[in-house]
Amino acid sequence: MPKKIACNVEGIRVLDNENVIEDVQSMELPEIAFTTTEVDSSGMVAAIDVPSMTHIDAMEYSIEHNNGLNCNLLSSPGKHFTELRIARQAFNSAKGEMELESIKHRMTGVLKSSKGGSVEQKNPLGTTETYSVLRYEKEVNGEIVILIDVTAGILKVNGKDYTSDIESLLN
Repeated sequence: MPKKIACNVEGIRVLDNENVIEDVQSMELPEIAFTTTEVDSSGMVAAIDVPSMTHIDAMEYSIEHNNGLNCNLLSSPGKHFTELRIARQAFNSAKGEMELESIKHRMTGVLKSSKGGSVEQKNPLGTTETYSVLRYEKEVNGEIVILIDVTAGILKVNGKDYTSDIESLLN
């Protein structure tokens, strides 16, 4: 039996350049997709898509909101420092108790697009902003579990630095 079972998101707070953004409906977090190379060789019955351990495809994140307080700041061209703070409920099966955990996603991105929502009655006329990721960090209960800095060449997952292995071989 699992020791901890993630349950409901109990609350979120979104900050953009240190301003609290209100009336956020949802956020689409970056997809981490490793770049692949197709390998096909004589004697193989099929090609293999081999992922790179040190290079990922371009990432993006988006914020869907209903134009509440400070939402207008999200559509400013240029660099954005976005932080998503999450309080999530988790069931600790060893203790038989519900607990709360802290999850933080910190992203540095550049605005790619701003899309107005559908115009219809009884709809708050929301907007979705999409950003190209320059840096992504995920923290769970105070521990950084993912750190990707595109321009600095950093790719760390669960404490392992995958890009430093390449650098040490080249030195």
